[in-house]
Amino acid sequence: MSKKVKAFGEVMMRLDAPGHQTLEQTNTLQTMYKGTGVNILSGLCRLKHSTSIITKLPDNSLGKAAISAIQSNGISVDDIVIGGNYIGKYFLENGFGPRPTKVIYSNRKESSFCTSNIKEYNLSKILADTDLLHICGIGLAISDITRNNVIQTAKIACSLGVKVAFDCNFRPKLWDNDIEEARKYYEEILPYVDICFMTEKDAQYILGYETNAKGSKNQINEVMPKVANRFKVGIIAGTIRDETTNHTGTLQGFMLVDGKIVYSDTLAYETLDRIGGGDGFTSGILHGVLKGLPANETVAFAVGAGVLAHTIHGDIPRSTERDIWQFLSDNRISIER
Repeated sequence: MSKKVKAFGEVMMRLDAPGHQTLEQTNTLQTMYKGTGVNILSGLCRLKHSTSIITKLPDNSLGKAAISAIQSNGISVDDIVIGGNYIGKYFLENGFGPRPTKVIYSNRKESSFCTSNIKEYNLSKILADTDLLHICGIGLAISDITRNNVIQTAKIACSLGVKVAFDCNFRPKLWDNDIEEARKYYEEILPYVDICFMTEKDAQYILGYETNAKGSKNQINEVMPKVANRFKVGIIAGTIRDETTNHTGTLQGFMLVDGKIVYSDTLAYETLDRIGGGDGFTSGILHGVLKGLPANETVAFAVGAGVLAHTIHGDIPRSTERDIWQFLSDNRISIER
């Protein structure tokens, strides 16, 4: 039987410059409606889970367009609150070679979601039928309002016995590089988290864990058990990523469960669309946890999902369980280390 998964987070309008054009060059933009929660839930829908997004959208044509897009990806819209006038937007310029991909945000702090009050959501009722709730850490950075909403949502879910998955998604620019301020709120939410997505850099940079270990694996082995023990987080998962400027890279996943760390093989990939690759990995981990798969199978599946997400235009992972296992069975794309 599929599990009921919900996500609390912002839905944004993505506006793409065609191909590899800059915004200066183009007079047309492609519109999509995305967001971390939408992306992960869409991936889980394709893996046969029941999903719903908890958010607020404006009472106008933009809100209606967003709802239509969400429904088209199989996500329930029953938990969406309607009100306000704005939706957050981001403009995307796809990089090429040494020119990086650029994301430019607009109207985020003024959006219906980012100005909403936690009482609007009636979370005790919304979460009553929920097995797992996903929360994105970006909400901690945007404003005092979103910060309070995110933390209160985690607390309410925890009190109801709902498993909480939290993605650090740390963005230094959104915090104006004020690490001490960020640390305070990350430390406040982590005690309510069952599944945390973070890298060894997050543990060092946000939470202040120091290490003299060399290399990502050695750093993960040293700092992640400390994070898990301190905050009583049962599962921590993340990736080791190595990218070049010619749209190629490698991805390896790790998963800490009950104090033991499991690593996947390292997979090589080419990037069609970088945005949303991490959400593919997250949906894979959550799928494995919900199905009760062993840690080694879960992290292998998640890396496969993440790699395939890089090959699909748009933020949303669109691979089925069969697609991912078939991809992983092809040893030609695997790098054994």
